Amino acid sequence: MSKVHRFGQLMLTAVVASSVLSGCSYVVKSGANVALRFSEAYIVPPILSGKDADMACNSGTALTPAIMATKDMGADPTRMAVLLYSAAGMCAENRALDAELRYMRASKDGKVTEAQDARIEQKRWAALAAERQYAGYQLFAERWQAKYKYTVGDSCPTMRKDLDQTVYLLGMLSGLQAMTNDINSGGAVNVPKDIAAVVERGMACLDNTKFWGAPMATRAVIWILLPGAGDGKPDPTETLQQSMKIAEQKGVRLAFAMNAVAAQASGDDAKLRAALKAYADSATEDKPVNSEFRLFDVMAGQMVKGIADRYWTENTGVRSTDEGLTVFWDDQASAGDDELFGALPEPTDGASSAEPAAAEPAPATEGTPSQ
Repeated sequence: MSKVHRFGQLMLTAVVASSVLSGCSYVVKSGANVALRFSEAYIVPPILSGKDADMACNSGTALTPAIMATKDMGADPTRMAVLLYSAAGMCAENRALDAELRYMRASKDGKVTEAQDARIEQKRWAALAAERQYAGYQLFAERWQAKYKYTVGDSCPTMRKDLDQTVYLLGMLSGLQAMTNDINSGGAVNVPKDIAAVVERGMACLDNTKFWGAPMATRAVIWILLPGAGDGKPDPTETLQQSMKIAEQKGVRLAFAMNAVAAQASGDDAKLRAALKAYADSATEDKPVNSEFRLFDVMAGQMVKGIADRYWTENTGVRSTDEGLTVFWDDQASAGDDELFGALPEPTDGASSAEPAAAEPAPATEGTPSQ
């Protein structure tokens, strides 16, 4: 056999092998994309309509690695992954809150070692939350910029699908939460601080009424908390009130959670109590709940209750009761509450002088942008 003929055979073998392998790769990619589209159509809706936030966050923790594995197969897991990263971040946030409350109680009791341990634990969980949320934000931003040929925060993409718009909202909120949790962790993840400004501009791309008042409520909180962000913008308090009306009508109360975040950051007890009561009044059984996006409403409730737990623990050493959004420790006499209130210690003005971590700055409030 001539050398030329042998070389021709080798080339033919190489071409055939390459075609077979390419075909396998195409089959894998196609199969992964089909599985993802099936999940988006038949798994995401039940997750978003569910009312068990703890189950959703555990699902996010368990399923995110499997969904992200499809990226190496050539598929695009962005829409599923942003949801799951956000849910997984919620799990870590809850653990960070538990540690923060333990820190507060230990500080009030003068338990130095326990307080220090709790603060370390809080920072670790906050770092994990920030890492997960920032991963979701980055995945969203990179994919959206490539798909729509624009820069997030500089202009608005033309999103025709409702799911794309929902992922856009969730991606933006994930970026804001990642920044806040990174601050709480002491900067362990190095989330860029300019995300707040990007989110403020980017939220203008969403229909405020369609998305339950959440976009404008988010912008209003940033206007209040980020120096200079509100220059030339509408009145943030009025904007929050308008968004809360929409939220109550639509049955997804994220705007009420944003209002509570702003009130907590203000340090004004009257504003905070008014914000907690406003949420409680909006969440009574006779008020509508959006069955399609129930999970977002539940997440809003968790945010508000977390703020209430901080407020109660700081002042009494215990979390908020079920009625703690409307009835507080210093008005139990008129409310006729049960014996739980009778055992509470006297509230203190701010942190006790015996707090061992007084030298450390207080952690940023949940969802609160900071410079």
